[in-house]
Amino acid sequence: MEREHSRRAPGVFGTLVRHFFSRFFDTESLSPQGEPEAGVIQTLGILAAPGAFFVLLFRPLTLTGWDLVSVRYMFVSFSMTVMGFLMVYEWDALFPDRRDYQVLIPQPLRLSTLFLAKAAALAIFLSMFLVDVNFFSVLMWPGVDGGENFFGILWAHVAAVLASGLFAALAAAALHGVLIALLRGWLYRRVSVAVQTLLMALLVMNLFLTPMMAFRMQWVALHHAGWLYWFPGFWFSGFYEHLRPATRNLPLRELGVFATRALGIAAGVFLLTFLPGYRGHARRVLETTPPAAAGPGRLRTAFDRLLGRTLLRHPVEYAVFHFISQTITRSFKHRLFLATYGGFGAALAVTTFGSGPPGLLVLPLTLAFILVSGLRAAFNFPAELSANWAFQLSEVTGVEPYLAATRKWILVCAILPLFLLMAPMEFASFAPAAALFHLAYGIATSMLLMEVMFFGFRKVPFTCAHFPGKVNLTFLAVIYIFGFSAYSSTLSNLEARLTQSPVGALAFFALASALYLALARSGRKMLGPKPVLDYEDPVEPIVRTLGLTTR
Repeated sequence: MEREHSRRAPGVFGTLVRHFFSRFFDTESLSPQGEPEAGVIQTLGILAAPGAFFVLLFRPLTLTGWDLVSVRYMFVSFSMTVMGFLMVYEWDALFPDRRDYQVLIPQPLRLSTLFLAKAAALAIFLSMFLVDVNFFSVLMWPGVDGGENFFGILWAHVAAVLASGLFAALAAAALHGVLIALLRGWLYRRVSVAVQTLLMALLVMNLFLTPMMAFRMQWVALHHAGWLYWFPGFWFSGFYEHLRPATRNLPLRELGVFATRALGIAAGVFLLTFLPGYRGHARRVLETTPPAAAGPGRLRTAFDRLLGRTLLRHPVEYAVFHFISQTITRSFKHRLFLATYGGFGAALAVTTFGSGPPGLLVLPLTLAFILVSGLRAAFNFPAELSANWAFQLSEVTGVEPYLAATRKWILVCAILPLFLLMAPMEFASFAPAAALFHLAYGIATSMLLMEVMFFGFRKVPFTCAHFPGKVNLTFLAVIYIFGFSAYSSTLSNLEARLTQSPVGALAFFALASALYLALARSGRKMLGPKPVLDYEDPVEPIVRTLGLTTR
């Protein structure tokens, strides 16, 4: 029996590795007709493209000195950001989930076999993406570095980008392992979701801030060298400088030793939490109540009752309002999508803080535009499409309560919290009267923006089938960028003028109220005499006729 088991063990181990590896590519947003292989290939191609583009962009320049250090930082940061984002995206796939344990634990499999198979699948997964992200930059990098010694240039670049990417992946996995080791039950679930979403936003923010940080590195190293220790991207730029000096800057080179220590610490914490986490996590996953069974806290219950008595008196509005809240808090793909928008907004906030009062006027409008447009895009993606039958069966009171609940949710849970967060900055930067006007102006323009963006929107969020293939993403991106720029700049200039004219400010609020009511009335007329909700986006017909038939 032992000989037979030893013959079958490699086959069992290989099957487990393939199983765990395939779990990394599970996606709840994939349609039944979708092909996972095609999605993986497209993802690999998208991640490989930036490295190829930037290395071709910088190759004719033949860089040296601090210019070379700045460009090195961009490649190091990109490798780190992508690998970190990848591990955060696969946050729940690092450890076997409830389904894995229910299927695999009863089998005659050793826990050590499961652990080694999961570790092997994770290593293959990381290696595949780490090579893909850096392949073209490594292949063509010697033409960018203006130094000699082809193999020395190549080796230093390979070591730096691979070490930075590996650090980001191990650090994210180690953080997850620490949460699993320290927290239990509902506390672990809530903290884990919060940390995952925050890391997504921070990584996206870092991606957009990479060029600015790259070309500020010389100033930081020469004037505030201690700041170099604040961010891991600088550490591995120092590691690169330690391997192949370009500036001979001592504080930057000393970061190389710090980077290797950080990599070792991340690997050590990961191993210390990953291995024992298997046994404890298996027991807790099987014993812990699923997140859906957890009830709201007292504060949340009191807030729900207040809304039910004031803003959401219609039962349909109450149901749709809380359906939106629960979906966003429980749906991973929607949290990821909104965290991406949030990271982009945070990057813009960082870049505008240094521009003085004009930047402070633009910032709230910019963040409001990103927030409302992000929600408009997120509401189009279904959460659990097969469950929309509940809304289809209950649609007997007209569509107005459904659409009103969506707008009320955006106002209560998005626009108002945003400006409450902005209020301390406003009062710290402006006189109280001016700060109150800025907040009122921002809320008014955000409500108008909401009506414009949701004009003709006749869906319950997250319940309509979405066909992304019919959207021209390039055209949409161009329209979005120009609309975003025109919205922020035009309205900030208008706000600056209105602050000098109390009569003009009153006229603006009167005009904004009238325009809001007009948009709302036009939207209701557009629905038609017998409006119904949309549960499926119209698609192009397979056979298109020319309409030449005669009656």
